[in-house]
Amino acid sequence: MILIIFSVLTSNAQIKAVDSLKLLLPLEKTDTGRIHKSILIGDAYWRKNNDTALIYFRDALERSEQVGYIPGEIRSRSSIAEFLFYIKADYATALELFLYNLKLEEQSGDTLFIFSDTRHVGFIYERIEDYNKQFEYIKKLRDLAYSGFIKDSVTLSLSRAIVDSRLGAVYEKLNQLDSAKFYRLRIYHLGSANKDWLRMAVGSIGLGKIYTKQKKYDSAFYYLRTGIAIASLRNNKDVYTNGLIAISSLHWEMKQIDSAFYYAEKAFKLSQERVSRLQMISAAELLAEVYYAKKKADSAYKYLSFSMSLKDSIFTSEKLFKVQNLSFQESLQKQRQEQAKKEAVQEYKSKIKIYSLVAGVAALLIFIFILYRNNHQRQIANKKVEKAYIDLKSTQAQLIQSEKMASLGELTAGIAHEIQNPLNFVNNFSDVNTELINEAELEMDKGNMSEAKTILSDIKENEEKINHHGKRADAIVKNMLQHSRSSSGTKELTDINALADEYLRLAYHGLRAKDKSFNATMKTDFDERVGNINIIPQEIGRVGLNLITNAFYAVDEKRKQNSNGYHPTVSISTKKVNGKVDVSVKDNGNGIPQKVLDKIFQPFFTTKPTGQGTGLGLSLSYDIVKAHGGELKVETKEGEGTVFVIHLPT
Repeated sequence: MILIIFSVLTSNAQIKAVDSLKLLLPLEKTDTGRIHKSILIGDAYWRKNNDTALIYFRDALERSEQVGYIPGEIRSRSSIAEFLFYIKADYATALELFLYNLKLEEQSGDTLFIFSDTRHVGFIYERIEDYNKQFEYIKKLRDLAYSGFIKDSVTLSLSRAIVDSRLGAVYEKLNQLDSAKFYRLRIYHLGSANKDWLRMAVGSIGLGKIYTKQKKYDSAFYYLRTGIAIASLRNNKDVYTNGLIAISSLHWEMKQIDSAFYYAEKAFKLSQERVSRLQMISAAELLAEVYYAKKKADSAYKYLSFSMSLKDSIFTSEKLFKVQNLSFQESLQKQRQEQAKKEAVQEYKSKIKIYSLVAGVAALLIFIFILYRNNHQRQIANKKVEKAYIDLKSTQAQLIQSEKMASLGELTAGIAHEIQNPLNFVNNFSDVNTELINEAELEMDKGNMSEAKTILSDIKENEEKINHHGKRADAIVKNMLQHSRSSSGTKELTDINALADEYLRLAYHGLRAKDKSFNATMKTDFDERVGNINIIPQEIGRVGLNLITNAFYAVDEKRKQNSNGYHPTVSISTKKVNGKVDVSVKDNGNGIPQKVLDKIFQPFFTTKPTGQGTGLGLSLSYDIVKAHGGELKVETKEGEGTVFVIHLPT
């Protein structure tokens, strides 16, 4: 009763408003004022599905054309087209008016009306089931919505929601259900977040139809019932009727004939009240199928005839031909415009080519003159650059040789210390043997053969020791010769643990030879599983020597800065991991500053004072390890120390 009373009061209020506008219309002195009032009266009559609306819209259009008032012409023509589209289902005439309007709107730059009329053109193509053409206009709609011309946030949100709704619909028609579901879900969630119930209802019913096509019936029921409930509460009869048709189709697909009949009949009655032709057609077709299933042929024939008759009135061959012809003319015009643009561009390019040719010839002459004048200077500059390059290569070779000689110096100092020990033993035991021989001769002269044999036994033991230490010295000399000679570049199986241990001792003794105050703890942790690996021992030995020497230098620098409670320590370890061998050199020095960590492998970069480093050690080490198919990595913490890890393939 409340709704009925409210509807009556609203209707009376609308009638009074229309009467007031009609009384004011003759009193309006300006043309623009009469145009706007005629449009308002037409809008009021349109709500009642009254043909009188067309009279006022056409009056507004005629006046706008007479006085050249473009905004009024666009507004009134758009109103006529919408009336013909929604009320009269005259799609051909409506399309013609919308397309004409779009040309004017593009000239005037009225983007809001461009958006509205583009949307309606898409609607018309949807009605005649030309979905490709519909998609073309929806893409234009999307470009408009995201072009930034709409500044108001509410209008922007609404326009983008319209685009999402249309994209969801066309993807559903094209049977691209995943894309359709994406846009329907976006509308649904956006409506839910903003409490926009109409948007939520449209999205929900759209999702229900998609899930029906996908045969996900539980989800389809959920979304259709949600959308129908919201549309009913908000009294939106258009969305509500669409929901009834969709849920009737769902029941029909699930062979629930009574439920399908209930919703189809309800939708048909509601569409009749609203004179919604397309909804009447859909509902009538459903009822025809249901009655046929119930074996009520008369009723089935009645609704089938009704739907076919209504379709014929809307989609006559003449109307469809007119729409298709308009579409063809539009496409043809676009092709002509594109062709005209191409011809204009081609003509412009031709002129540019001619001008460019003339300018090019002039520029070429100038260029030849400048080239001739500067050719001698370039030759001189090239010679200077070539000489500088040769000097640079020579300097680089000298620096690399200097780095190698520095490494050799470290080796030599260590080897000298190593060879000194066995030589001392040889000398000492030789002196002892001389004395023992003299004693043996004296005892033999005395005839004390027992004592003489004891002395000779001692001499024999000493000779064995001399022989042992002589061989040790021989091995050291051979190693020295091996390390000092140039690498042959041939890989060989090498005991990496022995190599690492040897270079640790050589580096330590080399530094001790230079600085007697230097002292550090050496720790080793060798994995016995490593065994022999295929490397060039001289090259990897040079890498190890470089890293160990740097480690000793780092701990010595920290000792000089802070001697209280600090114990310089350098550790070397090997480990077999996942078929590879890791050789780690660790120190507890000051670490490497983070700001220079990325530069340490660059040639000629060094943190040592001037004259104490070439900056090539780590660069050469990095290249050697890479040449072996391995990696050289560093981990450091400022104030705590550094670990260099050599990853080598086995």
